[in-house]
Amino acid sequence: MASGDGLVVRVRPPGGRLTQAQAAGLAALAEVHGSGVIDLSSRANLQLRGVREGSHAALVEGLRGLGLVDASVAAETRRNIVVTPFADALTDALAAALAEALAAAADLALPGKFGFAVDTGARPVLRSVSADVRIERLGEALLLRADGLDVGRLTSDPVADALALARWFLRKGGGPEGRGRMAALAAR
Repeated sequence: MASGDGLVVRVRPPGGRLTQAQAAGLAALAEVHGSGVIDLSSRANLQLRGVREGSHAALVEGLRGLGLVDASVAAETRRNIVVTPFADALTDALAAALAEALAAAADLALPGKFGFAVDTGARPVLRSVSADVRIERLGEALLLRADGLDVGRLTSDPVADALALARWFLRKGGGPEGRGRMAALAAR
């Protein structure tokens, strides 16, 4: 997207984390193709600022080489996942499985801001972070919760159930057009 200092390029690191090599590579790409400024968004995305239009294609290729770009724009748009900073092996596995399932779910034409939270640490810490479908831990079980509701449903297959909830959102009029959100639909 364009801004006053050039293009802003958003990067959604898989699982909300960067390896040391990805962090160093991202910093180098920001220096070469932009102003060198990298912002952190409230959803743990990174924004490279001041990118020159003539450098955009080379920047995207560099990001692809670092494993920071999805195969398609549509797949990347669907992979809007925020992950607890206190992740464990279960959290990482769920986030990776959800990202893979979303990339494959070409039928999910979700609004651009529609997102998922994997908040399966000892306590939920992402409740104040915007997310439409939430996977949380409840004791030793997993809970699927639609944003805007105080209650959820226990699940043994949180990835499939999260996608089913997103499809329900679309069927009930959440709509791919505009900025529809789960909490607004739940409030109807």
